[in-house]
Amino acid sequence: MFISNTRQPDEKACLVGVKLPGSTMDEEWRNLRELEQLAHAAGAEVVMSTVQQRTRIDGTSYIGKGKLAWLAEEIPARQINLVIFDDDLSPAQARNIEESLKVNVVDRTELILDIFSRRAKTKQASIQVEIAQLTYALPRLTRLWEHLSRQAGGIGTRGPGETQLEVDRRKIRERISHLKKELKKIEAQVVQGRKQRREAFNVTLAGYTNAGKSTLLNRLSGSEVRADAQLFSTLDSTSRRVEPEGGAAFVLTDTIGFIRKLPPHLVAGFRATLMDVEEADLLLHLVDASEPGSEERIAVVNEVLGGVIGGRDGGGKKAGEAGLIPTILVFNKADNLPEGISADNLRARHPGAVVISAATGEGTGELLAAIKAEMEKEMITAVIRIPAGDGRTIAMLEANSTVRRRELDGETMVFEASLRRRDLGRIESSGEAEISIGRAQ
Repeated sequence: MFISNTRQPDEKACLVGVKLPGSTMDEEWRNLRELEQLAHAAGAEVVMSTVQQRTRIDGTSYIGKGKLAWLAEEIPARQINLVIFDDDLSPAQARNIEESLKVNVVDRTELILDIFSRRAKTKQASIQVEIAQLTYALPRLTRLWEHLSRQAGGIGTRGPGETQLEVDRRKIRERISHLKKELKKIEAQVVQGRKQRREAFNVTLAGYTNAGKSTLLNRLSGSEVRADAQLFSTLDSTSRRVEPEGGAAFVLTDTIGFIRKLPPHLVAGFRATLMDVEEADLLLHLVDASEPGSEERIAVVNEVLGGVIGGRDGGGKKAGEAGLIPTILVFNKADNLPEGISADNLRARHPGAVVISAATGEGTGELLAAIKAEMEKEMITAVIRIPAGDGRTIAMLEANSTVRRRELDGETMVFEASLRRRDLGRIESSGEAEISIGRAQ
């Protein structure tokens, strides 16, 4: 097991990937470049990288025995003390590789978990990371206890080891249960905070990690949220009010970035943080246009979003009780586009997309105009008749709309109000409200 240190590690790493049928060597090397960024984020120096072409994964050592023997020669020669695999390893595979190479071996998930543990600043993020770490470690505890059987063999040695192993498993399960209860308390506070800003139009940033979400948040809101050019610089949601000139104000929220092969239990652990995506009135799907493989990253983000909020159609919109969440595809870093790619190319491939540079401000006026257009589409003016005794529905309407006129007509309250489509649906289903779209004549 890879156990992170509190001090900055002095680690020299070798990265290992495998090309299987269905992928290309270019794709695998691009994946290793991303893995190298992850390694740097965890504080390791990458000394060498290698990709093996195989028809299938080796069940015992992941890579072939010949490749393993070659690594066993190269690793001491280059003073490497850490080997990082681009895919998850089974406990048996990790054990066999460590025995052959005599160095610490980690897989992609362990590396991401280590980065998350370093970046978690709030209590909510720390709990979410610990749950993910313990969930990952639980089936791998056997690796930690194998030294017992190697030190002493024969009758009488297996029992205590197995007993202690079961004790540790029970303690981990109890710890996970305790942390989930703590997280539920925090989630309740977060939900309450969201209710307090429901009156505002909520725009949520989603996208691949290091796409520039925090930079865009700072550019549009004038805030100074930390925006580092590294993977997973943001683990907690951050919301800021944006008041564009000549347009209605809205709340802009920055969320955690996604990544290829993001561990499912990690996504589940960050459910509380990702609730901002579920509750958005509008999603801005931010893409780093300066990086090769942007189309693949768009697909990765859409897939992860589908796992987070479910029910997404091919257009990347959520089908839910209140309808669809509109999404604007935003290509960032227009000031650093690769050769052969232009803003016109990107717009032609993705009709309706906006091309910007959050760093320089280029295109942000067009983005604000697109957001304003979506806000105008979302807002509806309606005449709503509610029985005067239905205080719950009246309170919901007052809290979630701009009421232009209200009057009592016998035993019925009549409102003329502007509100969002999803809030109109909630009011319609909450009581005996009668709704007519449009202003009163």
